[in-house]
Amino acid sequence: MRNVAQNPKEPRERILEAGALLFAKKGYAAVSVREIAEAANVNVAMISYYFAGKAGVLKEIILRYFDDVQAIFDKIWSRKLRSEEALKTFVNELVDVMKNKTIFCKVAITEMPFNLPEFSEFKAEVARRHVEYIRQGLQLLKLFVEDERLNSIIAPAAISLIFSHFLFLPFIEKVWNIEINDEYYDLYAKTISTLLFDGLNGIKSSFKNLIGDVK
Repeated sequence: MRNVAQNPKEPRERILEAGALLFAKKGYAAVSVREIAEAANVNVAMISYYFAGKAGVLKEIILRYFDDVQAIFDKIWSRKLRSEEALKTFVNELVDVMKNKTIFCKVAITEMPFNLPEFSEFKAEVARRHVEYIRQGLQLLKLFVEDERLNSIIAPAAISLIFSHFLFLPFIEKVWNIEINDEYYDLYAKTISTLLFDGLNGIKSSFKNLIGDVK
């Protein structure tokens, strides 16, 4: 793991970066507060001061991810885009966030252990702070599909599809031996948008058959 001891950022940001790197590498449960402090070149007391412990570091990482997604939806709805353009904008903006903040996004998506005691209230906190984001996300899906059962399937699948590249990036680079650059990510966003748009239209056109098959 890259040590952030020489990072010129303020201690609070160094703690977050060190925590994200460690959580991504080892998993939240396997990381100690002392490890985070050493990687960030701060004393343990500073983690307590800024975040009230390890759980607070993870919570801040997750909340920042949700804030970034909220900002994307704010942009979409302020521009009053039609369904296809709204979907393309969402994918482009989310790919850009994941490209620039890969480790933070990875931790936010994969490390949300609400069943742990220190996270007992966090799920409600996320819902309170981001209820508008959740509503806007559903609104975007409803431009295509109105049935809530389908939305509950499509939304997690869409996020997984967009994020899959960043999760498997080292494997992708080795197997396909391609250059990962801005041009590649432009193609990536366009490809994902096309897959989602054409797939959602296929679901929409087959809606009655899909629902009928499961009744």
